[in-house]
Amino acid sequence: MKNFITIISAVFFLSLGYAQNKTKNYKAQWDFPAQDSAMYVTADQQKELYATEAEMKWFKDAKLGIFVHWGPALFETDALSWGRDGERPGAGKPANGGVPAEIYDTLYKKFNPVNFDADKWMQQVKDWGAEYIVFTAKHHDGFAFFDAKNSDYTIMNTPFGRDICKELADAAHKAGVKIFWYYSQPDWTHPDCLREKHYENYLPYMKQHVKQLFTEYGKIDGVFWDNLGTKYWQWDSYHLLKDMKKWQPGIVSNARTGFAWPLEDRGDYDTPEQSLGPVNHHRYWEACLTMTDKWLYSPKGPIKPYETVLSMLIQVAGNGGNLLLDLGPNEKGEFVAKEAEEAKKVGHWIKTYGHTIKNTRRGIYIAGDFGASTQIGNKLYIHVLEKIANNVKAEIVLPNLPIKILTSEGITNGFKSHEIKNGKLVLHFDKTEFDKNIDNIVALTLAENPSNFERIETWEANPIANTDFVVSESSFFSPNKKGDAIYNNVGNVFSEGIHLKSWWEPTKNDKEPILTVDFKSPKAIKTVLLSENMRAHCIREFYIETKDKSGNWNTSYKGKTIGEGLRIKLNGNSIYGIRLKPTKKTKSIQITAFNTYE
Repeated sequence: MKNFITIISAVFFLSLGYAQNKTKNYKAQWDFPAQDSAMYVTADQQKELYATEAEMKWFKDAKLGIFVHWGPALFETDALSWGRDGERPGAGKPANGGVPAEIYDTLYKKFNPVNFDADKWMQQVKDWGAEYIVFTAKHHDGFAFFDAKNSDYTIMNTPFGRDICKELADAAHKAGVKIFWYYSQPDWTHPDCLREKHYENYLPYMKQHVKQLFTEYGKIDGVFWDNLGTKYWQWDSYHLLKDMKKWQPGIVSNARTGFAWPLEDRGDYDTPEQSLGPVNHHRYWEACLTMTDKWLYSPKGPIKPYETVLSMLIQVAGNGGNLLLDLGPNEKGEFVAKEAEEAKKVGHWIKTYGHTIKNTRRGIYIAGDFGASTQIGNKLYIHVLEKIANNVKAEIVLPNLPIKILTSEGITNGFKSHEIKNGKLVLHFDKTEFDKNIDNIVALTLAENPSNFERIETWEANPIANTDFVVSESSFFSPNKKGDAIYNNVGNVFSEGIHLKSWWEPTKNDKEPILTVDFKSPKAIKTVLLSENMRAHCIREFYIETKDKSGNWNTSYKGKTIGEGLRIKLNGNSIYGIRLKPTKKTKSIQITAFNTYE
């Protein structure tokens, strides 16, 4: 199972927090102790800050939220804050390959999103099937989207001149949408942040921001911190969070409150970034990822199709988390039409099938090659995301349940029946209908609530060892983008700032890109796992071909999209090789996983 966890979770990431603090001089500069001992806390004090299960219920029920990164930076860069040259307190060494600070820091003077309509945004959030929105009140660059009383670097001093946070909060309350403020504790434009006068000047400045955001805008449901590589005491996080719980009873907080707390679990839930997280984490989590390749407005970036967004949403729900999907508005204050169109398709699916994920919890079946499961009361929903090769029966085999099945019903078209055979639960489908569905959903009504039983492993993954095959490719964009690069990486570290390092990427002029795996001896392959770079879901048609004993290549499966963690079921017959042939794409192909299992 460990192999599956590492590969399915958008493999090949490294922790931003650690990677950006390799330079000892800068780490030492910002890694200073607390101002006084009261800023340090005990484990019991930390426990005081956790939200109760009742306070977390709405959040766990929601399953889908919308993240919005926005700012004047979009005039010059598609990297909010990170595209600015200069020092980066709390992150790493200064940047010198982006927009000069003297230009970046004046872009707000022409920021005038004349088409911004908070009510329209909230209607879109609802149309997309989401229950809450997380908005960047202040990112690392220090620009405030609210009427901050202690700064001139705010939305009030732009040509627009209106408090966008207030308008969003008012619109959210009116629409019944929950709202979070994203707030970056590190501030790269404040002269005292994480410097000599941090406690004297910056901390009071930051606390004034936080108090204003959480006392002057009505009900605020949550906070999304972003501490980068800093410690909790540098922000006096304990006392700040205690105050916030008084100002906003029931508020929930993510984990990015600073490192080095006495207990491992920081905040109320974990926040893997550009990754789907593990399949059996010990507590709730929220995966934040982008609709394009960037958090900020990215007009030329690849847009994820709704099919891969849905697949990720279902995987996340079945693995015990929420999906926080980021869309970056343009300079006029509008979401990109094509991004909004794909998000609305997600919302359309949720209107029909959302009851199988919203208000549920992860199911008794731990996610595996078949897909995932969710449950509510005595109802267990099997979400079959696995695709079926051409010459394979449309049936899914799972371990038998320790609970009697009273009824089985197909929520999507194509389900025929279930049976218990050789101590296994077998779900039978009509192949033609099965192939039409993104998610084949089966509802099992059980004699007892499955939450009263231990969760069940569904897949003992047996990957083919790297030493048992040879990888070749039709072309590669650069030496570190060769086909074998994706087989030499560490797994997902479930971190809150992670960067993808390796993938296979053919050259742009490769008219027939192919990634081939030749086995040194015949292998009885049962499952193929494919993933694209989380920032580049670009494939729109592909073929999986297998090689027979005579050396002939035969088409085993034709697919449309890949996305993150696509599994394809083969018949288990011995083959001598397998290859991926992408035939249609929107942008550059970037394959992060092409793995085979016996």
